[in-house]
Amino acid sequence: MPIVSYFGALVINPLINNYYFSLTLAHGIFASFLLTLYFTEFSLLFYKRGFASTSTSIKYGCLFILLHFISHIFAGSSNFFLLYSPNLTCFYNYTLAVALNACIVMHFMSYGGIKAFFKSSTLLHKVFIFVCLYFAIFSNLFSSVVLATYVGTELLLDLTKDIKNKQFKLFSYVSDNLINLIIIVIWFIANILEATGGRADDMHKAFFPNVLFALGIEIASIIISNVFVLIFEVVVFVLWQKKCERQPQTQKRFLLYLGFGMIYLTLLGTFVNFSYLIRPDVSIGMFFYIYLALIACLSQLIKQNKKYAKILYILCGTLVLLLIKPGTLYNHYNYSNISYEQCKAVTYDIIDQIKEAESEGKTEVDVIVPKFEIDDTNWPLSTFVNDRFSEVFYKHKVIDSPILVRNIIVSEEKNEELNIPTKPKDFPFDF
Repeated sequence: MPIVSYFGALVINPLINNYYFSLTLAHGIFASFLLTLYFTEFSLLFYKRGFASTSTSIKYGCLFILLHFISHIFAGSSNFFLLYSPNLTCFYNYTLAVALNACIVMHFMSYGGIKAFFKSSTLLHKVFIFVCLYFAIFSNLFSSVVLATYVGTELLLDLTKDIKNKQFKLFSYVSDNLINLIIIVIWFIANILEATGGRADDMHKAFFPNVLFALGIEIASIIISNVFVLIFEVVVFVLWQKKCERQPQTQKRFLLYLGFGMIYLTLLGTFVNFSYLIRPDVSIGMFFYIYLALIACLSQLIKQNKKYAKILYILCGTLVLLLIKPGTLYNHYNYSNISYEQCKAVTYDIIDQIKEAESEGKTEVDVIVPKFEIDDTNWPLSTFVNDRFSEVFYKHKVIDSPILVRNIIVSEEKNEELNIPTKPKDFPFDF
């Protein structure tokens, strides 16, 4: 995230002379690249595994994209979507992190598994994937579970197969699954580091009494979304069970992916904060596996009889929901749900205050920011930020010399001046 910001400030800004839009453009380009890779990997998976032809794989890829944008539509305004995140930090740490983890999983699946990938790939390809694995594992616990459940399922199925065939030998098992074991061990190390890190003290102390409550929230976050998407899922899965040839191994895999993922997210949400479990940038990890299984089942049904393509008409019911309280279709991509123009005005107002102090030869300045009634720290313009403002503006060459920001002063007058509401409307995740 800081590297992309530097690219925007030091490469794009000198060309267009618009600092705010330069950062927006830089992060937009990077995010678009990673999300395009995420959606492309889905279509490539279907094509490489022979689930569908090239053109049909692309069509299923478009359906995969569509489901991300209609999954949480309940009205014509203020909806979330699965690529939503409340701020840029969370967008990198959750949404893009899930996309990266899912990309790696689908990449391995397209080769037939992790072991098959490392047998057939080139050295350069392996190195690239190892770099991606590093960023995926150490991205975020809520996101890296997507990769961990996949690797854990592979390990468990290999173990149960060896035990069932009475062929289990520890040395052989470790040797055959070395890469998988390395990945899962490093992932557990990441968990330990997080559990002992700076934010570990924020964890809830009462654990077991809250597990069932957290599990209920986790299930509800997946089931209670768009009613027409839910009906679509039920119809496809039920028809697949009745009409298609049973594939117990495939069923078991996806049930384990979802089961392990939901158990882990439930426990993590219980420790950290229940509100995480209803966030789309957290639940996207489980929706990824659901939609992967859903479209795979649909493709089998359509292969068997093209009339099953008519099931897709169920999704048209979403259009009815758009008539309820029509307005801005999706929530804004920021923590306070204010417009891009308002965010821009706040940013340039802060820059102007620091630049004015700099032009007057001051070495210290108090920065006045609007009031946000989200928490005691005035997040996202927190009272503890102080020198981070001036430090980043200096490094981005917005100001000419470093200047000390002594205090962040919260003022409702700034809200009036910049037309910023003190209580953001439709504040997301106010749990």
